[in-house]
Amino acid sequence: MPRNRRRAALLLAALSLCTLPLVQSAPHAEAAGPAHCAPGALPVHPGPSDGAPQGRLVALRPDAGPLGGGTQVTLSGADLTPYTRVLFGALGPDGCFTGREAANVVVLSETTVLAIAPEWPTAATVSVYAATPCGQLTNPLPYTYLG
Repeated sequence: MPRNRRRAALLLAALSLCTLPLVQSAPHAEAAGPAHCAPGALPVHPGPSDGAPQGRLVALRPDAGPLGGGTQVTLSGADLTPYTRVLFGALGPDGCFTGREAANVVVLSETTVLAIAPEWPTAATVSVYAATPCGQLTNPLPYTYLG
């Protein structure tokens, strides 16, 4: 099977196993979650059942940008998947993520991901996570929106 077809088949298989809704891919779209999460929140999993995170982030450059978003950020880490999503926001104690998904995510390798920071309503420091299509998260790194 050609490499692209194999990747597509693996992605479809992984997505079919997921029971979590995906965040809208539009740059300004907010997550949509089930009833136990507040409106605009996405249910996520901090890691597999053993508690270890899915992948690991070690650096985010730059770590600040304007409220209007649009800043290209580089996430460096380990064990990132070709289907990594990048989320900006906060993880609540109920396991629901509230925030926005980065636009134009490009996975260069299992150690480097590029993404465009989404806009943010107010000056704040938020957490940035890399996520699998099923909602498993890496450790967070801080990103500051400057007013």
